[in-house]
Amino acid sequence: MNRFITTIHHLIKQIRKKGFFHLLSANILIQIFAFASQLFVAGILSPEDIGRIKVIQTYLSIFSIVAAMGFSSSTLKICSETDKQADHAKYFNAAFLFTLISTILVYAVILMINHFGIISSDKLIKALIPIGLFPIITSSIFTLHISYFQAIKEVKLFSKLTVINKIISIVGIIIFSYYWGIKGYYYAYNLSLIVLVFVAAYIIRKKIGSYSFNFDVKYMFKEHWKYSKTSQLSNIISEVSSYIDILLISFLVHDLKEIGYYSFALTACIALRIVPSTVQQITIPYFSSFSKSKEKFIKVFKRYNILLHLIVIVILILFVIFVPPFISFVFKGKYDPSIQYLIILAFGWSLRHVNLLQGGAIFGLGKISYNAKISFLTLVGNLIIYPLAIHYWGLLGAAFASIPGGLIVWISSNYYYRKAIKTTDWEE
Repeated sequence: MNRFITTIHHLIKQIRKKGFFHLLSANILIQIFAFASQLFVAGILSPEDIGRIKVIQTYLSIFSIVAAMGFSSSTLKICSETDKQADHAKYFNAAFLFTLISTILVYAVILMINHFGIISSDKLIKALIPIGLFPIITSSIFTLHISYFQAIKEVKLFSKLTVINKIISIVGIIIFSYYWGIKGYYYAYNLSLIVLVFVAAYIIRKKIGSYSFNFDVKYMFKEHWKYSKTSQLSNIISEVSSYIDILLISFLVHDLKEIGYYSFALTACIALRIVPSTVQQITIPYFSSFSKSKEKFIKVFKRYNILLHLIVIVILILFVIFVPPFISFVFKGKYDPSIQYLIILAFGWSLRHVNLLQGGAIFGLGKISYNAKISFLTLVGNLIIYPLAIHYWGLLGAAFASIPGGLIVWISSNYYYRKAIKTTDWEE
């Protein structure tokens, strides 16, 4: 027991040096503000509008990945493996150009599709799509900047940028939603991202100089595409798999109020991801830098994996005990129907979060295709489980389906992590 406590104490000291607690405090602050804003917005808007926001956010998450083409992932991978600033500038500028072109094209296609009412039959959702999905461009560009800061291990910098982004967004959302309702929500969201893109661009100029497109486009695209193509496929499948419930519900369930209750429960479950995602953000650059030494790589993975499992279990217990009564008290019963979904979803999403480190480790080894296979298996399983569950048990079935969905992620992630270790050509 004493040896275990000593190991944990040593681990905490190590991750503190890497900026873990700085990033963690930033992420916690973000989620506190985010959850507080959701409370205000949920109080201002109707459950139907909360449901509409969740549907649009789901489309935004999926289309953003399609549009970004995985160039933020390739930038993270490439720039974390070299210390040459000249190389950083070339690879980042190339990724910026490719991202800008692809996101504008995808956004234009979405506007055309939306014009014919293919995305949603709800008139208000159709009207909101142009402003609701405009962040496909701005969010992708901002994410690319954040990926570069993450690659060079500037933990404090990308923590501050993310915090500033969320605070501006949340304050704006509360004020704009109060005066202009659901449209105000999206006006504020867009303005905050535009401001942050300019801030990130200013910082980039200090790091690697001004934006320059003086490079061999064909060669740079080929270099990025080695990593971005599989990362892109993996991310698309993963996002579709993660949001398959909302996508199916938007077509199979017509009670927008009940969708709003379910969406609110999903939003609350974001709190479960704060610390696990922080561990993943910290470790990915280190996995890439240790990808030549098997002994060091496995040592780093085991160290953080122990921490991650402990964190997920403790957070799940605290979440189930305290969050439902908190919601009931704050909203005076308005969102009590969400609680039945909340507790079930908490277990399902915790199973997913406990495997975040395997995905980061596989990415660090350059076996990005394995992450795509994990996502594909999860998507196939969810496409079987969710429609049946929703058909027979409605939204409660969708909540329960998150548990076998989480188990599929857990089993496939562990299998492909072990396979990645075995198939890597180690130098040491």
